[in-house]
Amino acid sequence: MPYDVLLLSPHLSTLAQDVAGFFQADVARGQDELPTLMSGKRYRIVVMDMIGDSPIDLSSCEKLLRQEFMQNMPLVVLTTDYSVKDKVKALEVGCDDLIDSKTTPDEVFARITKSIFHQIANSQLNQRLQLATETARNVMVDNSDLGANIQFLLQIQNCDNLDQLGQQFFATIQRYGLSCSLQMRSEMGKKDMEAHGMAKHLESQLLFQLKDSGRYVDFGPRTIVNYDRVSLLIKNMPLNDAEKYGSIKDNTFCLVQGINARILALEDRFKLLREKEALHKLGNDVRTVMGGLKMAYQDVMKQIVGEVENVTEKLEHRLPHLALTEADEQLIYDLSAKLVVETNRIFNEGLKVDEYFERLEGTIKRSLAAASDPSEVREVKPPDSNVVELF
Repeated sequence: MPYDVLLLSPHLSTLAQDVAGFFQADVARGQDELPTLMSGKRYRIVVMDMIGDSPIDLSSCEKLLRQEFMQNMPLVVLTTDYSVKDKVKALEVGCDDLIDSKTTPDEVFARITKSIFHQIANSQLNQRLQLATETARNVMVDNSDLGANIQFLLQIQNCDNLDQLGQQFFATIQRYGLSCSLQMRSEMGKKDMEAHGMAKHLESQLLFQLKDSGRYVDFGPRTIVNYDRVSLLIKNMPLNDAEKYGSIKDNTFCLVQGINARILALEDRFKLLREKEALHKLGNDVRTVMGGLKMAYQDVMKQIVGEVENVTEKLEHRLPHLALTEADEQLIYDLSAKLVVETNRIFNEGLKVDEYFERLEGTIKRSLAAASDPSEVREVKPPDSNVVELF
């Protein structure tokens, strides 16, 4: 593997052995060996094997993370089991992820690799953060927090999806110097984001599990802000500055409200698009059915007309050879003439049905076009009663 992994365990569990083999990791039997190993090699992550410990001892993790050589080094803990309180405590002390022993090795490898990617992304982000922060301060030196919030609320109206919305939020939150995790929940799906654009597993779990725990959830220097479809985790609240602490809560809650309003607007547009697609499909289906009915109806009309003409013609040619009386012949001629007249009358009504079909089909076509271009809508006039002779 291209990434150097350091495994901390006095006695390797089965899962830790799998990790060591997959990453070709170096193994430290105790925390006292870490400084020597880390001074001679640049590791990307430390994986602590606590599967044999029950209950999980997060105080040792906290003690380890306070060491200078662990600065900016992600710590992943392998454990037998853990609760929501353990997740909160792990995040509070600074652990990057908790993985229980029931997790499949492939998922464990993937989550450790993901933590490494986060460490690399954060490292690259931190290299540019100082310059970006200084530039942002110079640009916004004359703007108040209220002005920045208003600008954010105006800019998010141009966001067409959750990715753009999250990117706009992190671009705005930089001015406060905050490290945050954002979760947005909508009918289009759930989106978890960090400043570098990717999601972190532990933060995503906590935000989802605590989304209904009140507007604010405070633990240590971390605060979770919840509002309807949005949850925000702030990881570096200024505990020593009460005024700034309150200001950050007020301003971030305003931003979260704006994100939530835009999510609702995007959901409405998403529903309208689905309804429009359903309308187009329904209209096309109706047009197809009507076209089939029209063709079948016209075919029946043509067959009836042809049969009436054929029978009438044969009857007129045969009458002189039937030796009928003049009165009988006149009766048959009158009945034939009446048959022609009645057939004309009936099929004149049929022509009106054809016209109704054509007009209804045109109305459906214009209605579908009006969904994209309202100028296509025109008034539909009732059909006239012109009579057309068939014979």
